[in-house]
Amino acid sequence: MQLILEQNKIAASLINRTNGSFGKPIGIIAKIFGCWHKDLTRPITSRRKTYRACLECGARREFDTEEFRSTGPFYYPPTVKTEDQ
Repeated sequence: MQLILEQNKIAASLINRTNGSFGKPIGIIAKIFGCWHKDLTRPITSRRKTYRACLECGARREFDTEEFRSTGPFYYPPTVKTEDQ
C-alpha cells in the first residue's frame, strides 16, 4: 500500500493532469474478476481535480464536490517510469 501511495505522490508531482486526462480506464473483465473497490479513501483534490482511490488496488474515480458523489468509471492513474526501468 505504501508503494502505491508513493507512486501516486510521484505521479502527481510529475504529470500535469488537465482536461480530464486521468489514465487508463478499467475494462469490463477487470471489473468482474478484479477488485470490487469497496474501500475508498475520502475525496482527494490534486491540481483542481478531485477523486477517491481504492485502498486495495489504487484505482481512482472522479468525485463531484458540488453534488458530493463519485462520478464516471474507475481508472488507474498514469504510471511513472523510473530511470531503472
